Amino acid sequence: MKIFLDVGGHEGQSLSGVLEPKYAFDKIFVFEPVKSLHTKLNQVAGGRPNVHLLQYGLWNKNATQKIYSPGTLAGSVHVAHQDVDQNFFEMCNFVDASEWFSKNINKDDEVYVKLNCEGAEADILLDLLQSKEIFKIKNVMVDFDVRKVKGLENSQHEVLDKFRSENFKSYSICEEVMHGPSHAIRIQSWLDKVGANKTDITSRIKQFFYWSKMVISNKRPGYSWELKGFIKAHTPLFLLKLAGARRS
Repeated sequence: MKIFLDVGGHEGQSLSGVLEPKYAFDKIFVFEPVKSLHTKLNQVAGGRPNVHLLQYGLWNKNATQKIYSPGTLAGSVHVAHQDVDQNFFEMCNFVDASEWFSKNINKDDEVYVKLNCEGAEADILLDLLQSKEIFKIKNVMVDFDVRKVKGLENSQHEVLDKFRSENFKSYSICEEVMHGPSHAIRIQSWLDKVGANKTDITSRIKQFFYWSKMVISNKRPGYSWELKGFIKAHTPLFLLKLAGARRS
């Protein structure tokens, strides 16, 4: 089974990018503990049966914990995060990442994980490493926002050192793989790099018509940029040269 885990779903910016035909995920799990964000997430999910919106977050334990500045891009369990307001918080639910993986992910599943949870990512990764559940992941893309938490600035290096010692290589760092004019496009740039996209002709045709529909309806900022890239990549070189000669 092909599965996508969106850990830190926020308003569905990543979800909107992984719903496309070229990925064909059998299941998409969106972890978002902040209640108010689920209104927008439900709109993006559009009632699709393969999308499961979970009103809790992953962590290294089962707990009810404050999220500071909930609903903002900086929302974090860490009061020492440089961008949060310690006086503005919401009590939210969390489940142990290893326990969740053990119950919901099989060894033969093809699993992609986006991990962007404003500081909790280090705790989650170390928990999954300790339980060995992390080896069920095909690729995890990590945004190490823990660098913004006072006292935990070195956590990224600790996690990466642990990856090396445990010989875990199936990870990507967001700055290295996310490129493009919108978040959805940047998520796709990572997934395409790690081979999550289907490249058979049927999938490409479905994707082309999907892109065209989204560009025409103006529902996705940045899709005209991606469509131009698609046309350039699939137009014979001699036609591109001919067009350039005519313009000159």
